[in-house]
Amino acid sequence: MVKLDNLAPRVLVATPVSERHKHLLDSWLDNLNNLTYSNFDVLLVDTTSDTDRYYNLLKTKKVKGKKIKVLRNKWNYKKHHVVQMLARAREKIRKYFLDRNYKFLFSLDDDIFVPEWSIQRLVSYDKDCVGFYVHVYFKPNRKPCILKTGEIIMGKGLNYFSFAEINAYKKFVKKFREGTLTKEEKLLVPFLIKDVWHPQLAKVYGVNLGCLMIKRKVLEDVPFRTHPSFIYGEDLWFFAEANDKKYEFWVDTNVRAIHKNTEWRSLMKKGPKLNTNFYIALGPANADKLFFVRRK
Repeated sequence: MVKLDNLAPRVLVATPVSERHKHLLDSWLDNLNNLTYSNFDVLLVDTTSDTDRYYNLLKTKKVKGKKIKVLRNKWNYKKHHVVQMLARAREKIRKYFLDRNYKFLFSLDDDIFVPEWSIQRLVSYDKDCVGFYVHVYFKPNRKPCILKTGEIIMGKGLNYFSFAEINAYKKFVKKFREGTLTKEEKLLVPFLIKDVWHPQLAKVYGVNLGCLMIKRKVLEDVPFRTHPSFIYGEDLWFFAEANDKKYEFWVDTNVRAIHKNTEWRSLMKKGPKLNTNFYIALGPANADKLFFVRRK
């Protein structure tokens, strides 16, 4: 007889970690222990720069009675920026995943907390990449980490959706489900709702790597990386390449995960400064490449 547990797609829950989130470790592991999905393993990649204390602590921990797999990715902060370090850690996770028979990677940062049914819900959507949204930045500047495009707007930064826009979408979906859309609103359905079976899902350019379910085929095709001088988040490079290869990103607008984020400033001060000694050459909107022109 085949066990029901074996019919569930095998999932790897994984993330880079460091000692700066040690105060959240036990509660985060409790959150994993409360997940009701039956077929998942946990992989943590310790990036703590100065000591093996946290690495040794992690190796003593268990989830669902099984020891956590822990890898070490020491960060040479004098040589590599924190974003470059994170890209290397995530790439180590990707390679570990691909060497084993996992179907999905649940990328879940160690300061993000999710409902107990999260894995089965995200797996059931059967999307290339789908996640719950979390906030980035601190009050009063919090924004949902959902990107409209991959554009970096000079003077403003990334092209995020706003909480007001998410709430407006949720209201539209509610009316769609209730059958109370006006005649004019019904004309907007094909432009707004891209999955009529799961209308709470919005198709977007990118969703935070801190709470994202990724199919195996995407990870076989898209690595985690950064640029040696244009140092922006490793997530942006992943989103750009995945979109370029026609993989899709979706967000469940019904679920906002809890993000107990802590300040990055101390880590940012450790690494080398960003190399911003270039201009970005302007070009047509449909250009498929950016060219970096050095300042004289």
